[in-house]
Amino acid sequence: MCFPMDPDISELERAFQLATSGTCTDVSDIHRKLRAEGYPGSQIEGPTLRKQLREIIAKARENVGSQ
Repeated sequence: MCFPMDPDISELERAFQLATSGTCTDVSDIHRKLRAEGYPGSQIEGPTLRKQLREIIAKARENVGSQ
C-alpha cells in the first residue's frame, strides 16, 4: 500500500520509517516507495547513509521474521 507524501515528514525521515518498517528489502526498495509516495528520492545518497539504512533494514527484517 502506498501513502501520499506527508508535507510534515521529510524525505530522510520517511526513509528511516520505511527502513524500520520491515517491509523494505533494500535501499532501492526505499527509493521506489519514496517516489511512489511523491518524494523525489534525492536525499537518500551517500555511502554512510546507505549503510545505515541497510543495517536498519536487516534488523527490522530479522524482527519481522522472528514474530
